[in-house]
Amino acid sequence: MRLSTDKLMVLGLLLFTLAEGLSHYGQVYPDSPGYFAAAHFFQGRAPPPGTWEFRLLRPLIPFLASLANYFIGIRSSFAVVNLVLWCGSAVLMFYFTKLLTKDTYSALFSSALFSSAIPMLLFADAALTDMGGYFFILLCSYLVVKWDIPHASIRRVCVMGLVLAVGILARESVASALIFALAWTLWSGRSISRAAILLIFPLAISLGWSYAVGISYVAWYTQGGLVYAATNQPLSPLRRLLRLAGSIEYSFGRYPEALLLGALGFLSTQRNLLKIHISIWIGALAIIFAWPVIDTRFTFILFPSIFPLAGVGLEEAYRIIFKSKLVQEIWPSFPDSLQVRYAFLLLIVAVYALITNMVLIGYVSFPWMPYTDPSVKPTDIL
Repeated sequence: MRLSTDKLMVLGLLLFTLAEGLSHYGQVYPDSPGYFAAAHFFQGRAPPPGTWEFRLLRPLIPFLASLANYFIGIRSSFAVVNLVLWCGSAVLMFYFTKLLTKDTYSALFSSALFSSAIPMLLFADAALTDMGGYFFILLCSYLVVKWDIPHASIRRVCVMGLVLAVGILARESVASALIFALAWTLWSGRSISRAAILLIFPLAISLGWSYAVGISYVAWYTQGGLVYAATNQPLSPLRRLLRLAGSIEYSFGRYPEALLLGALGFLSTQRNLLKIHISIWIGALAIIFAWPVIDTRFTFILFPSIFPLAGVGLEEAYRIIFKSKLVQEIWPSFPDSLQVRYAFLLLIVAVYALITNMVLIGYVSFPWMPYTDPSVKPTDIL
């Protein structure tokens, strides 16, 4: 059976994602033991009470890892769950970008950048819940646009609310997708009832879970956010803004090539799509500014807009460079073909991935040689 061009691209993308995932596999950071404890909680063998209990506000990934842990080690349990979500997210990014741009060229580029981004290499397959957050932010964003939620049936709006609720139980940052859905719905002039439905399900389910486990979101925000930021990031408002800008830049590459392509893509994007991108920014920036701690793993949640725009920007960059008068004069017989366009794409992806992988060379983590932060004791990985 002959595969279509899209399926061949997705197959190549999955191979690339697996290569990145298996070379950044199961890293353990200082937060990881808390998630191990949360997984053991679902197995009925939780350790004594402590700060790890805040991890129960993100039960989905620890629960899935607890099931896998009956067959494999706890570190690999998180790694396998997150690797599946990473591969799923790469495919989702491809189809989400294609949904926005109608262009497989842009879709392949944006998804390749996503799988080789610095926060992905650091945190996506680690014993953490970041990958769950990225997956559900992307899944929810895809469904909001695919189903045209501002004009969808009430039944679909209810299903969307449930998906958002499950996502927030994976990681609170998925609230950015909720805000995106609300902003786009209200901006499109649709009824407040749709927005209310989108809001009620996530609020009811997340607060209900919080009550069930006896862990307060307010206490989590105060201790894990305000207290941590005051102790470790005591910044003036101006320095905070500068650090935030630097964090956003670093989230999308050691150098600002992806952001520059994204800006070029923004200038080239159709006006009817700008409303979607701006609504995504509203949702992401609301969460980024609300969370007191500045880190690339948080600022990266702008990716559902940045990478698709970068895909559009790459095509525009190709046109500017290779269809310019200078190139036409120097190289009159330039072979402007689909093969050349994809060679240009692969070159940029290769340079981007080479840079991000070299920047994080100290965090390479194979299944047989996993990376463990020096501050984590071997006894914490049980």
